[in-house]
Amino acid sequence: MKDLVPRIISGIVYIALIYFGTTGSPWFFTGLMGLFLIMCFIEYVQITELSDKLYIGLSFLASAGVFYYFTYYLFNAQSAFVLQSMSFAGPVLFLLACFTIMFSSNELYIEFGKATVAVIYIAVPFGLALTIPTVFLDSGVEIISNEILFIFVLIWLSDIMAYVFGSLWGKHPMVPKISKKKTWEGAIGGFIFTVAFGFILNEYMFPDSRVNWIVIGLIVSITAPIGDIIESKLKRLFNAKDSGKLIPGHGGFLDRLDSFIFVVPMVYFYLLLNEVL
Repeated sequence: MKDLVPRIISGIVYIALIYFGTTGSPWFFTGLMGLFLIMCFIEYVQITELSDKLYIGLSFLASAGVFYYFTYYLFNAQSAFVLQSMSFAGPVLFLLACFTIMFSSNELYIEFGKATVAVIYIAVPFGLALTIPTVFLDSGVEIISNEILFIFVLIWLSDIMAYVFGSLWGKHPMVPKISKKKTWEGAIGGFIFTVAFGFILNEYMFPDSRVNWIVIGLIVSITAPIGDIIESKLKRLFNAKDSGKLIPGHGGFLDRLDSFIFVVPMVYFYLLLNEVL
């Protein structure tokens, strides 16, 4: 019970931070994504026990460079989805980093491997997040569109309903060697409600949106659990229970953002394909 109050307070602060950071000034949004990148980078270094100061410094500078590169698209009112071969590099490299964590983990036991994966797994998603909203004027003030906010909402809905269904009916673990709590029953419950809410967003709340929220709902419902599993595998590789303790009662930033980290590159990839098709 004594942990309940700090958990509620930190949860409210976290949600408020995301709400105001994803519905206001593009500067606030950039600051929010930059904050998340830094905190997740620090936790990643702690989890993987990356100790070489040179590699840490170079990895952080590379991460900052990746993030700065994507700020161009947000602040120059230019679409990120220019049909160039490099447009697909971000999602492809990200998937390679995730593959390394899941199936080629020996690379993570050397300093160079840890540092390289840090840039791709942490910096690329938060950089790509900057390309998803558009900037428009509201009463002469620049604000961003709300795609990122509702991606968060869909992720939260997926997590909540997966927990509810898993608690009530979960009997078949998805990946018992990584996480016994994640069940197929929970995943199905999260899938149904997330796609249903995507339908509501698309048909009734934002019928004129530039994105198809049913597709976004499908992407989130499938990829959010995968993001959680990948971070769980990373922690298991290094015998870490939580990514950190910076959010009282909720663990670390990486624990809270693992699904977002995986969802964003997949949404970005969908938007790229949307431009092609």
